[in-house]
Amino acid sequence: MFLNRRFTIMVVPDARARMRRFHLRGAHLVAGAAAIAVLSILAASAPVGWLRAHRLASDLAAATRERDELAGRAEEIESTLAELRDRLDKFEQRTQKLAAIAGLDLPSLGPGGQGVSVGTDTLGPAERTALLGEEAEELASLGTLLGRRLDTVERAIGAQSERLARTPSILPVRGLIGAGFAWRRDPFTGRRQFHRGIDISAPEGTPVHAPGDAVVVKAERHRGYGKVLYLSHGDGIVTRYGHLSEFKVRPGDKVRRGDVIGLVGTTGRSTAPHLHYEVLVQGRQVDPMRFVLDEALFY
Repeated sequence: MFLNRRFTIMVVPDARARMRRFHLRGAHLVAGAAAIAVLSILAASAPVGWLRAHRLASDLAAATRERDELAGRAEEIESTLAELRDRLDKFEQRTQKLAAIAGLDLPSLGPGGQGVSVGTDTLGPAERTALLGEEAEELASLGTLLGRRLDTVERAIGAQSERLARTPSILPVRGLIGAGFAWRRDPFTGRRQFHRGIDISAPEGTPVHAPGDAVVVKAERHRGYGKVLYLSHGDGIVTRYGHLSEFKVRPGDKVRRGDVIGLVGTTGRSTAPHLHYEVLVQGRQVDPMRFVLDEALFY
């Protein structure tokens, strides 16, 4: 057989050197040829493997950058949507107040979207972005609906401009609201009782303004309210102003929104200068803030 045959290889380096002989079997020749073939294949494939590894590393780096960009965009979108939700909520609150003034009963829409921040920490950027896209569509639909509701309110308001002029929609005095329309401890008895108006702290002598067009129906002294003034705004709405130091109008006078009607004082059951302000509808006290369009609106 070829593998067992002996072969002699003679090597003559030059004419003067002694000839060298090497004796090999066929198996040795086959092993050597195979080794040379394997080394040749490895030498040829090494650059290809390096190029492939380099390409994979580049692709991974690009994918990582894309993932980070998507995550950054998702955070920006979520921040923008949160701001939009807040604006829609405030828009709905103002629309509800305007509707109350216009005499409309609009059902509440609730919060403007629930957001997607909860339970999305384990989601990938693509899934998170998809959810944010769905919420954006929901908020866009909600915005359209709120716009239609506001159009309805504006049409009703346009037809009731005179009634709106009479509505007590601003705070009557510049100051700080110390006690609201809520339960509290009576400052004189210490007992828990419901406070049926709001107390606005202000220096004595601060002007008190009419919060809407009205007719002065009563100006008198009262044991609890001190010097107290009553304005009738029509439609069963009456406003009451307690603890005044001075009246600036008399019964029968017609006043416009912003007219000075009295001065802040401490008359009656009062521990410090302030205005006690009430709104009565059909003889029952209601929260005055229900009619105030914005707490920052006062004279």
